[in-house]
This record gives sequence, structure tokens and C-alpha cells, in this order.
Amino acid sequence: MKQQGFSLIEMLLAVAISSVLMMAVGKMLPLLQRDALQLQLRVQLQEELLQLVLLMEKAVRRAGYCHGVCSGEALQIQPRCLLVRWDENSNGKWEGSEHAESERWGYRLRNQSLEVLRGASGCEGTGWERISDPRIVVLDELQLLQQQQTIRIVLSGHVRQFPQLREQTEQWSYGGNL
Repeated sequence: MKQQGFSLIEMLLAVAISSVLMMAVGKMLPLLQRDALQLQLRVQLQEELLQLVLLMEKAVRRAGYCHGVCSGEALQIQPRCLLVRWDENSNGKWEGSEHAESERWGYRLRNQSLEVLRGASGCEGTGWERISDPRIVVLDELQLLQQQQTIRIVLSGHVRQFPQLREQTEQWSYGGNL
């Protein structure tokens, strides 16, 4: 009669090989988790930058619209700042900064965050509202370049938790009303 099963030496050898494999997997798992987290954060960074750039791009496309005769500059570009005006209520004039429904908008990069202000008459002052969170995404640079009616918007940033995760988003916008 033959005996079935594994000998003690075979069992010990199988346990030793399994232990070595489990230790290798145990060392790789944190690396895989870190890589997955970094990938997720990179995608979130790309999405955040794109959303912010598209918001400014939409303002550029609206800039200069007037359902009548409006006077003044529809778009002003300053370092790290964009000021735009459009006739939002189609009443034929651009409401000024002091008006409750002002049709002047400002976007600026300040303290590693993008800020917006309705009724902006310039790039300085108070009352600006953050539309990005520098505790998560740090915005490094906002570049604005005007070539006739076309505006180039470039926004770059990184993830605070992993400064090596850097991205840049660029959008060209045609301001047909400028």
C-alpha cells in the first residue's frame, strides 16, 4: 500500500518558499499603493488645472460682449491677473465695479491659489474669493498672453503632498468680441 501526502521535508520546503514569496509581496504592496495614490493625485491635479483654465477661457470668450454701445477696455492682462468685462444682462452697457450686479470680473493668482472677484477694478485689493485650495493643489504660475483676439492661458501647479507631481495646462481662447 502506498502512502499518500507530503513528507515533513516537503512541507517545510513549501512553507519556506511561501514565506519568501509573502515577504516579497509584502514589500511590494506599499510601493504599489504609493504609485496608485500618486497616479490618482496626478489625475486630480490635471482635472483641477483644466477646470480653472476653462473657467478663465469662458470669461475670455465672453469678454467684450455688449448689446449696445459699451465703452472701456473689455480685457486687461496684468502679471498673474486677468480682468474682463461683458454685458451679462444685455442692457447695452457694462455695469461698473460699484454696481451690485457688476459686469467686471477678475481672476488672479495669489498665495498659490486662483482667486475671483466680481466687480474687480484692478488686480489688488480685498474681497477676492479663492476658487482653488492650496492645501491640496499648489498653483505655481499663471501666464496670460494676448495676440490680437487670441489669448493664451497657461496654468501650472503641483500636489502639495508630492511636490514632484507637477503639471501644466494650456488653453488658447478666441475673444471674438474683443
